[in-house]
Amino acid sequence: MTNKPLPKRLPAFAIEMLTQHPIALTLPAAGFGMLTRLVFHFIATNCRPIPPEGDDLRGIMRAHRGTWTQHRESILAVFRELEPKLIEAEQAYRRRLQRVKDLGEKGRVSQRLRALKETPPRSKPADPMQITTPKRAPITHAPRPITGPGDGWT
Repeated sequence: MTNKPLPKRLPAFAIEMLTQHPIALTLPAAGFGMLTRLVFHFIATNCRPIPPEGDDLRGIMRAHRGTWTQHRESILAVFRELEPKLIEAEQAYRRRLQRVKDLGEKGRVSQRLRALKETPPRSKPADPMQITTPKRAPITHAPRPITGPGDGWT
């Protein structure tokens, strides 16, 4: 069985930046959708530079050629304005995520040490090949008296 990598989760800061940008909000639905896909792609690729003008860029946004030519300047202007903010927010997000992981690992180390200190030593059998079972108190069940017609076998 192979472990599949989990899909990358999109941090909330990208959506907040898009919804608070005044020019992005004036774009029609198709233009806003293209901008959203571009921002999501930018974050999913760990803020690598986007391709220059052309079919590669349109392919990322799944843009129709006519719609792309109509809204290209607005979309790229908004993206260029958001790009440094997205990079900074992505780096801060990664630092916080790494800090949480480090603190979690530090807590697990202290739990492991505490568990090692608290475990009593195990008694060793006389013969190393001897199979031992834990010692338990015997359990005896007292028979329950049958009091009526519905309490037993009928």
